[in-house]
Amino acid sequence: MPQFFATTPQGLPELLREELISFGAEAVKMQPTGATFEGSLEVGYRACLWSRLANHIYLIILDVELDNQEDLTTKVSEIDWTRHLNKNGSFAVSFSGKGMGIDHSHYGALMVKDGIVDYFQDKFTTRPNVDTVYPDLKVHAHLNRNKLTLSIDLTGYSLHQRGYREGEQIRAPLKENVAAAILLRANWAEIAKGGGGFYDPMCGSGTFLIEAVMIASDLAPGLGKANSMALNSWLSHDQQLWQGLIKEAEERERAGLKNLPNIYGSDLSHISLDIAEQAIANAGYSDVIEVKQMSIEQGRKWGDWQTGLIITNPPYGERLGELEDVKLTYMQLGDYFKLEFAGWKAAVLTCHAQLGMYIGLKATRSHDFYNGTMECRLFRLDIQEKYYREPAMQISADLVAQIQRLQPQLAATDNAKMVANRIKKNMKGLKAWVKNNEISAYRVYNADIPEYALAMDVYETQDSGRWVVVAEYAPPKTVNPTKAKRRLYEAISVLPSVFNVDADRIVFKVRSKQKGKDQYEQLDEQKNYFTIVENQTKLRVNFTDYLDTGLFLDHRDVRQLVAKLSQGKTLLNLFCYTATATAQAANQGCKSSLSLDMSKTYLYWAKHNFMNNNVDEIKHQLKQENVIEWLETEATAVGAKKYDVIFLDPPSFSTSKRMDGTLDIQRDYVDLINKSLSLLTENGKLVFSTNLRKFKLDVQNFTNYSIENITEKTMPLDFKRNQKIHQVWLFMAS
Repeated sequence: MPQFFATTPQGLPELLREELISFGAEAVKMQPTGATFEGSLEVGYRACLWSRLANHIYLIILDVELDNQEDLTTKVSEIDWTRHLNKNGSFAVSFSGKGMGIDHSHYGALMVKDGIVDYFQDKFTTRPNVDTVYPDLKVHAHLNRNKLTLSIDLTGYSLHQRGYREGEQIRAPLKENVAAAILLRANWAEIAKGGGGFYDPMCGSGTFLIEAVMIASDLAPGLGKANSMALNSWLSHDQQLWQGLIKEAEERERAGLKNLPNIYGSDLSHISLDIAEQAIANAGYSDVIEVKQMSIEQGRKWGDWQTGLIITNPPYGERLGELEDVKLTYMQLGDYFKLEFAGWKAAVLTCHAQLGMYIGLKATRSHDFYNGTMECRLFRLDIQEKYYREPAMQISADLVAQIQRLQPQLAATDNAKMVANRIKKNMKGLKAWVKNNEISAYRVYNADIPEYALAMDVYETQDSGRWVVVAEYAPPKTVNPTKAKRRLYEAISVLPSVFNVDADRIVFKVRSKQKGKDQYEQLDEQKNYFTIVENQTKLRVNFTDYLDTGLFLDHRDVRQLVAKLSQGKTLLNLFCYTATATAQAANQGCKSSLSLDMSKTYLYWAKHNFMNNNVDEIKHQLKQENVIEWLETEATAVGAKKYDVIFLDPPSFSTSKRMDGTLDIQRDYVDLINKSLSLLTENGKLVFSTNLRKFKLDVQNFTNYSIENITEKTMPLDFKRNQKIHQVWLFMAS
């Protein structure tokens, strides 16, 4: 019985095994990169035509152990190649693995090629030619130590290429076979058979939408390119069998298209939707799939949709030390689910599992996937009220009520007194420093007692006096959740008296991973802004609407340094956030500046920081830019403007709907810094800062610059207890 090998992306062999068995395959054995199986030629052909998960299908023609290196060519030459290739034909060889002293794929492929040529030269006066572009036969060899497996590539191209993206100048964020695997895991085939609807609220280039129709319509994924597969030029190809399978597939599709469910998609980006609509048209589904430009926070179903499945691959990653836009997206996604899609099933793919907690729904199941080399998690959700997670602590009026209720019974406990005493001690130690340096926003507690893992910041506003912002860190897995909540309540009970503020001036931002019905807190939309003064500069802060307040307190001394360096000079502020550093620099006599960020929200906030300080917006410009793309252009531009001071404070990791690809600061810092340095004047200085705690900077990558680690110099007194919160370097030309 013929033997085959099907390759598949990492993490999919188990699903592939189930699929191959459905085709009639026998003796299926999973491997890290696919599965071997046995079956008739029809089974192999069905895999080529119908597999939604495989990349390639190989027919194994040799599986042998070698005695030595030369034995490889000999064994290949002993195969009857006239069964596979015409003597006047063409072939190509690919090679993987190593062994027997063969460490390079090119050398291994050459030895296989020699074996094929030797066979034909011994039998005929002519031999087939090597053609790596359009060969009649594709041969693949794999060597594992001394074991050689030789196969005929029946597909020739990767089966994830369905044909509807031919010629597109885009790399879809998720390959089609991975998308199909996610749909299968989410039971879309069964939901579709029951008439359930389908919706992707962040559809991007439309991969999930098209794959969903293919599954619902019972379309063979390889049908569109069936005549382009390598098996068509294989000498032992059974054309009658192949055409019969194609005819069967066409009949199944015609039947499947008669009762398709509703398929919908939406996305905020019109560029993504243009790409999606082109792919949908290429696939022939323009009359089946309906897409609309829409953001999830403003989204509503359009029309009367049948209950079904929502599936999406939202942005993943986290901007440590930033406003944490990605977490906000997941919160908004969860709100959208609850508001519009009660009773639906949902599946959300993310490459940072902790982000799933921000959706506010308890997952019924989860599965590991890989998007390329990135390890991801698929959360399957039932959008039912019993799975909704209640906020661990609410804000404003609800918080006041809870504190007033809890205070009488908890404030007198020994633990509560211990927390209160520590906060008082810290505030006393900071009192003189706060007064002498005119500090109006500072940290007074930072998980000083490990059992009470909270960060507490005091803001003395000009508008309405003192506010206290409290964030809860995630408790260790070893801590009992009930005990953790009890400790949180004990801490809450003492805060109004310790800080001498009304309870409604305390804002909680609970970030911990909870159990049961608890979740991360929901953000508000109160739009209440207040003013604090830092370094003689008026800065706007917001305590309720965002996960951060608009001012990173640990960077207080960094901002002061940037302002001092910029006196009488030009400043470039990259990833400027709310441009607090620029506002201070302008107040300190900076000649001119350019501040860049991708977020309209940040820049609008920055504009008001400028207005608060009468900053001349002609000399000090704010621009919405993808900083990475902007640097790419400016670093190579002839006559690009140079700056005396550059402040580079990028996110640790970012995946944004407004940028292509991702930013990983540990991976990308050399390129990012070098491009920034190219924009420095001859005697200029660059301040580079990061909040990635495990970040390591290799100074050998910047041989033309003197580099000083100024982390300790820029760590303010209120953060001395947590000196890993940021790292800062000063670059100067040698």
